[in-house]
Amino acid sequence: LPRSNQGCIVFTTRDRKTAVKLAHQNVVEVPKMNEEAVKQLLQKYLANLDLTKNQPDTESLLAQITYLPLVTVQVAAHIKENRVIPADYPSLLADQEEKIIDLLSEEFENDRRYHNAKNPVATTWLISFDQIRHCDPLAADYLSFMACIDPKDIPQSLLPAGVSRKKETDAIGTVDAYSFIIRRPADLAPDLHRLVHLAARNWLRKEELLGRWSERAIARLGEVFPEHDHKNKRLWRTYLPHVRYALKSDQADKDGKARIDLAWRSGRCLYSDGQYNEAEELFVQVMETFKRMLGEKHLDTLAGMCNLASTYRNQGRWKEAEELKLQVMETRKRRLGEEHSDTLTSMGNLALTYRNQGRWKEAEEPQAKELEICKMVLGEEHSDTLTSIGNLALTFWDQGRWKEAEDLEMQVMEIFKRV
Repeated sequence: LPRSNQGCIVFTTRDRKTAVKLAHQNVVEVPKMNEEAVKQLLQKYLANLDLTKNQPDTESLLAQITYLPLVTVQVAAHIKENRVIPADYPSLLADQEEKIIDLLSEEFENDRRYHNAKNPVATTWLISFDQIRHCDPLAADYLSFMACIDPKDIPQSLLPAGVSRKKETDAIGTVDAYSFIIRRPADLAPDLHRLVHLAARNWLRKEELLGRWSERAIARLGEVFPEHDHKNKRLWRTYLPHVRYALKSDQADKDGKARIDLAWRSGRCLYSDGQYNEAEELFVQVMETFKRMLGEKHLDTLAGMCNLASTYRNQGRWKEAEELKLQVMETRKRRLGEEHSDTLTSMGNLALTYRNQGRWKEAEEPQAKELEICKMVLGEEHSDTLTSIGNLALTFWDQGRWKEAEDLEMQVMEIFKRV
């Protein structure tokens, strides 16, 4: 490039890294437009409409398009050309992904740009995505990964590992340099612009890579998602929105092992967190998949049914819980025998469902049977036997059978003293 003290070359670029390489310290950054400036921009292009009369509708529209100037200009062109009421436009953006992309792919007149420039927002971003893939493959991987999880609060620990920490930092810097992510001070979990998220998914779809990246997102979430120990609660709450998004994808294999395992583990975390409705949805998916692939009598299927039954119980859906628990108990009896620990657990779970409904007599029967087997197989001093004695004592207590409850509680106390 020519250099002279008698003139200057002005470059414009969306890539901050390119700007620094070309101009060194002489970079003039165009800041993000604030909400008021974007509102004025929209009003300028819709001169015949008084947007102040419908302030809430205008603000809702601009929030939907995340205050991006080029999108604002394209929206204004669509409103003018199709005589759409601004209040109705947000409903167009709530449509299916493909239809929103069609909307953002419409050509529109803009006399402030070169006559042969590609005006549509979606096309502009597709060009940028291809440029990123060419100059920084890891950044393109990050963008592809982000397109397959929830666009808000993406922790860096969730992103696929690069060959070095420096490469990872550079890749995040590249995506940020194109203003595709929103970073907040002292926050390691940036957001991907909602419309960029849609456009990135469209890019992957065009390249026939959306299915592959959906699978990779599920696999990565499976690697980092923690067990349902309460010590991990903060971490699983951070990852759960991304797990939910990835599991809802229709691009990944519905019966894939990684997907089923992730649904199972995240369902247990939701259950531990008291989010029973969300846990139910995942447990049903897992149970139905196991039934279809392994059969109703398989031990994994029975475990899935047991988790779902416990969820129903916590939702107060006693009849559904009872039916599932009874089915699990009877199947385990036949497959594993009465003395197996899983069968004994099923007896206890069924008794608990009866107790929660105040059906003391029906609860007593499986509890007495469980206690009898525990004594025979494990011995009187085993912790499981003592738990069974205590549960039966509570059932007697609830029925007002004080003497029988007292005798059992004394029995437990004596064993504790001795052991």
